[in-house]
Amino acid sequence: MLCKVRLLLCFFILLSTGTFLYGQETPRPVVPVTLKQADSIFLAKNLLLLAARYNVEASRAQVIQARLFNNITFSLSQNVYNPESKEWFDLTETGETAMSFEKLFLLAGKRNKRINFADLSWHREEQHYFDLIRTLKYTLRSDFNNIYYLKRILAVYDREINSLAAMVAVFQQQSQNGLVSAREYLRLRSSLFSLESEKSGYVTQLIADLADFNLLMHTAGIDYEPLPDTLAAKGIQLESVRVGSLMDTAARYRSDLLMAGSDLELSQVNLKMQKAQAVPDLTLSAGWDRNGSFVHNYNFIGMQIDLPFFNRNQGNIRSAELGVENSRVMLQSAGEKVRSDVMQAYATALEADRLYRRYDEKFVGALEAMNNEMKKNYENRNISTVEFLDFYDAYKNNFIQLNNLQNARANAIENLSFCIGRDFAGK
Repeated sequence: MLCKVRLLLCFFILLSTGTFLYGQETPRPVVPVTLKQADSIFLAKNLLLLAARYNVEASRAQVIQARLFNNITFSLSQNVYNPESKEWFDLTETGETAMSFEKLFLLAGKRNKRINFADLSWHREEQHYFDLIRTLKYTLRSDFNNIYYLKRILAVYDREINSLAAMVAVFQQQSQNGLVSAREYLRLRSSLFSLESEKSGYVTQLIADLADFNLLMHTAGIDYEPLPDTLAAKGIQLESVRVGSLMDTAARYRSDLLMAGSDLELSQVNLKMQKAQAVPDLTLSAGWDRNGSFVHNYNFIGMQIDLPFFNRNQGNIRSAELGVENSRVMLQSAGEKVRSDVMQAYATALEADRLYRRYDEKFVGALEAMNNEMKKNYENRNISTVEFLDFYDAYKNNFIQLNNLQNARANAIENLSFCIGRDFAGK
């Protein structure tokens, strides 16, 4: 009994040790990634794009199906029991056997119209696939920029919180010894709490952006570190671009506008198909009947066609005509939306670029140097707590404002690329 207890005790010790070892979360590797590399990983691994690609291939298969001709129908009949000869399945000259062949022929160009419709549907599905790429890539690049600039902002918060926390610890000790007033200590402590609360809001936003970014990249066990090309982004000149050229680019590459054009073509082809359906199809047949007709070994040919006295597909034709008008209006609406999107995106990008270029980055560097001097002066009691905290806030707010301006400009350019359907920086 004692032996069993010892064995069970050893088992639970090993189990708890294994749980402790394997239950610890191993640190995820951090991999730097440029925007171009992120685009490549996204296009290769994103599951939504993979599913959409299968839809494209399925639509392409429908083109193959539409090109196929109708099969020939073969019919065979045999009498089961011959009451005259008293034989089952009589295959002799006294039995009854019949066979025939039938072939349906589509008239009024129905086959070519169906091929054209399937081909247009395939290309329309391709445009939907490219529109999905456009939409998801815009989200990916926005998250890419947000993550980069949020981490820069959080780095400032971390540095300032650590510095202020060290000062708070010193002032707490001095306050207890009566060297500084409790009011001054509490003022520093409240400022530290405010910084930590502000940082928490940015951390929450970063967590959400990282979750979206990793989902789009379909990554597992890897943390990507965005590395934007800030020099190339700074060299983009927005004021020299003509709005007319942006409109022309959007008309050629904007996939949702191209889809609206494809919808109009599909509705027009559908109208032609419905009109062709009013023309009956022809069925030709040929066969042989041993004893089931007025002569022995009867050979025959025949034809079959509907007489369109009542149903000439009038309802479907009218519905297709209304579908054409609907698609035409939707195309016009899509064109107006594209023009509005491009104008708005270009105006937003111009304003973001104007604000960014008016901001002096050297000013932030001077503030950072001054901030270090202010810390030393405050530690040496050369300035008051109010002066120190006011300058602290000014430094922090200016740095955050500069990063927000850079992020807003980068996202405005990405939004402009989204609206014209092509990378603006690559024009």
